[in-house]
Amino acid sequence: MTRVGFVGLGSMGGAMVGHLLDEGHEVVVWNRSPEAVDALVERGATRAASVSDALQTGLVLSMLSNESVVFDLFDTAVLEAAPRGTVHVNMATVGAAAATRLAALHADAGVGYVAAPVLGRPPAAGSGALTVLAAGDPELVEGVRPLLSTLGRRVWDVGTDPSSANVVKIGVNYLIIHALQALSESITLLESRDIDTAMFVELLGDSLFPGVVYSGYGTAIASSTYSPAGFTTELGFKDLMLALDAARASDVVLPTSSALRGVFEKALDDGQAELDWASIAEVTRAASGRPAR
Repeated sequence: MTRVGFVGLGSMGGAMVGHLLDEGHEVVVWNRSPEAVDALVERGATRAASVSDALQTGLVLSMLSNESVVFDLFDTAVLEAAPRGTVHVNMATVGAAAATRLAALHADAGVGYVAAPVLGRPPAAGSGALTVLAAGDPELVEGVRPLLSTLGRRVWDVGTDPSSANVVKIGVNYLIIHALQALSESITLLESRDIDTAMFVELLGDSLFPGVVYSGYGTAIASSTYSPAGFTTELGFKDLMLALDAARASDVVLPTSSALRGVFEKALDDGQAELDWASIAEVTRAASGRPAR
């Protein structure tokens, strides 16, 4: 059993903590809104009074919505008050430049920093079936590997530079965005000919495109089912912009990025921020004169 702190109890973070509790770990939890803390305390977690309190465990995992929140909560004063030898495992999707700044900020305060963003939805988080992308000092990564292995079905080592893990995650999300738009266009094309799009999605999964992206999002798009959101359009746009930022920093040209940005901006203008990011399909439908479903 490990005693560990956990900061950020949204749908992903809460599911992770639930699994750690199920596996017998002692988890000290903190969240900006208390309701999520209350639910996990009822399951056996210990309430932390602050982020600094959670850091007193010596090992803290965090799953926060964006990089600005990470910087706000893990600032210099908080980090410098942490016990000697403390390690922070940041599991959020942040930009490459932010990851580099966070690593330096932690190093200056004498706190270890491991980047470990994940692939997977809350159900996978709740069952320990995430894919974990780990990067940082090899000794630190090895030290937290047992805990990461509890949360994920596989831990991928992606280098000693923490930003590498975040760039891999950004690359995966950029690929999913392309899949969403490709599904949107293909499904809209079939709809224009009154072809059964549910059958089309089943065909994809049974032949060339097996996997959760095409089957799950394809079904959502074919049926226009976007709520409750597994991952919102607003967060998807954030990840698209992280990909564009990473590309600019590395002088990489992404020819399709401007079109994708336009689709997301239109979806946000149309009030789809809190819908699942598969809802960007409605932009293609509307542009093609197809009625919303």
